[in-house]
This record gives sequence, C-alpha cells and structure tokens, in this order.
Amino acid sequence: MDEIRAHLKAFRTTDWLILIAVALVGAAVLDGIIGLIVGAIVGYLGILAWHRGAFGNRNGRKGDDPLP
Repeated sequence: MDEIRAHLKAFRTTDWLILIAVALVGAAVLDGIIGLIVGAIVGYLGILAWHRGAFGNRNGRKGDDPLP
C-alpha cells in the first residue's frame, strides 16, 4: 500500500487528468461505480507502464544508446 501511495504522490498533473479521463470512460462503458473503479485501476496501471517506458522504443533500445 505504501508503494501505491508513493506512486500517486509522484503523479504529475497530466497523469491525474489521464487517470480521471480513463476512469470516466470506464464508468460510461461499464455503466456505474464498478466501471469507475475498473477504469481507475486500468488508468493507474497504464500510467505506471508509461513511466517505466513500456510504450517507448519498440526496438528494445533505451534512450540514446548507440546502435551495436
């Protein structure tokens, strides 16, 4: 729980806006509070993956590493 709390404190304004938007879309699609909760969880996991670089370079290289 402390790790989740630390991640939420490190979120920027854009991260919060994305999280809220995904939660609202989830509420609209799944019709209600369950959709809101599921959307918030999916948004949180998506933002964590984005911060860890999961959606970055597709060729497996990190940042500005030179080609082998």
